[in-house]
Amino acid sequence: MADPIVMLFTIIIVGQTCLSVPLLLIRARKTAMYLPLALFLMAIGMLAQGSMVSYLFPDWYALYTALAFPLLFILCPSLWFYVEGLTSNTPWRLNIKQLRHYVLIWPALVVAVMIMLLPKDMHIAIFVKDVEIDTPFAIILYVSILTVMLLWLGQCIYTVFRIVQRLIAYRRQLKSLFSNNEHRELSWMNWLLFIAISTWLFFLATVFSSNLFENFLFNVRTEALLSLLLIWSLAHFGLQQKPGITGYSDNDTINTKPQNGGESINEGINNNENIKIDNTSKKYQRSALNKEQSDRIADKINAVMDKEKLYLDANLSLQKLANHLTISPNYISQTLNETLAINFFDFVNQWRIDAAKPKILANEDTVLAIALDVGFNARSSFYKAFKQEVGKTPSEFRKHAIQH
Repeated sequence: MADPIVMLFTIIIVGQTCLSVPLLLIRARKTAMYLPLALFLMAIGMLAQGSMVSYLFPDWYALYTALAFPLLFILCPSLWFYVEGLTSNTPWRLNIKQLRHYVLIWPALVVAVMIMLLPKDMHIAIFVKDVEIDTPFAIILYVSILTVMLLWLGQCIYTVFRIVQRLIAYRRQLKSLFSNNEHRELSWMNWLLFIAISTWLFFLATVFSSNLFENFLFNVRTEALLSLLLIWSLAHFGLQQKPGITGYSDNDTINTKPQNGGESINEGINNNENIKIDNTSKKYQRSALNKEQSDRIADKINAVMDKEKLYLDANLSLQKLANHLTISPNYISQTLNETLAINFFDFVNQWRIDAAKPKILANEDTVLAIALDVGFNARSSFYKAFKQEVGKTPSEFRKHAIQH
């Protein structure tokens, strides 16, 4: 008898997949980065239906296992391409060269054919009853599955490493471009990676260790729950999330082309394969900006912040500041990093915190109202910036000032 909890989870997964995938495919016509997300959801949604198929359609279970096995090898590349699209400087496109990431599908298809060639009784023994079969064909199948699954595990580890590296570079670049990063930092991606890793590890452990642990540690309920959480998270956030650098209004979009002889400011993240963490000393080595010019730019930046209070604009970006000063955004970025030794995000927030201090001491308004008044978009980001700059929370700062 099928586990009712697993069946419930599976039904929810199927419903979520059926609702999300068509919407993503429609969006993919205009924004290509939604295509790998749709592929990921479709693949994991199909993989999560094993228990339902074996219970409701036992005669089709052999075909299901053969077709489902190659779907595993869609997951890692698709998740990588989606993250790449979210963090790209320019609209993401899938090209022929990138398809090499799906190379493991070919050996997986060979294994799928071998599964389809299994006699029905042998298939039931191996995939349903977990009985070891020692025929030559079964042994070849075991070895083939083990080999391909180990390759898949290596691909998963490599993909997670690249995604983490990509997110670090992306979040660092955000601080060079925007003064407020709410809805751009992709914080939910940390939770998603944790769920994805847990799901894949549980699935792998179930495949290789079900006999050893007698399904005690790695039961189908856990697999189904993790799959549900993974699909829900990706569908919920994926349908709402816009790219952090592209996809916003013209006022917030960063011009990636050099201006006034400067070089591009977007070297921290390449659009396609090579992910590079910014190294300030190398980033500006070809720049024509000298120290005297940089000092003048620094004076202009501080003057315009002091007199015109541009930091009060919650949507202030490097491009907006560059347009206001009619100076190349690359030169401003270089000046901030090399002359003032600070990134754009922290520079603007320093001015905002300085403007907030007398308001906090006056204690005439709420912390949220003060945060919004000086240019922050949220109470949480204000608290974080204030704690980083002052070393105390706003209430601790006020209390300390009163005592002294």
